[in-house]
Amino acid sequence: MTQAPPPGPPPPDPRYPYAYGAAPPQNHPQAVPSLILGILSIVLCGIFTGIPAMVMGRRALRDIRASRGTIGGEGLAQGGFWTGLIGTVWTALVTVLVLVVFAFGGALSSSFDQTCHTVSSQHPHRDRPC
Repeated sequence: MTQAPPPGPPPPDPRYPYAYGAAPPQNHPQAVPSLILGILSIVLCGIFTGIPAMVMGRRALRDIRASRGTIGGEGLAQGGFWTGLIGTVWTALVTVLVLVVFAFGGALSSSFDQTCHTVSSQHPHRDRPC
């Protein structure tokens, strides 16, 4: 009598895409730098690192999706794109706010000068200007 060969390994579970011990695909080379530039755009440089983060993140996302799972790092690339966008928008809003404050401050300064000269001309005993 011959014995039947032992059964093979069970089929892989479809819920887990990687077999035990198999490594996930490597990240796209621009995914991590995109995220770093995006974080820097929020914290420090704004537009100078935000726009490159968005460009690199979008390019990495396009390549990752086209690879159909052979390249990883989709979440990192998305994070780089969105943090770059937030940093760029934040910089634009702060720039507009600063310009408005300077414009409003200049308008107040000129109205103060006019008020000061008006008060000085009404008091002839005042020797010094405002």
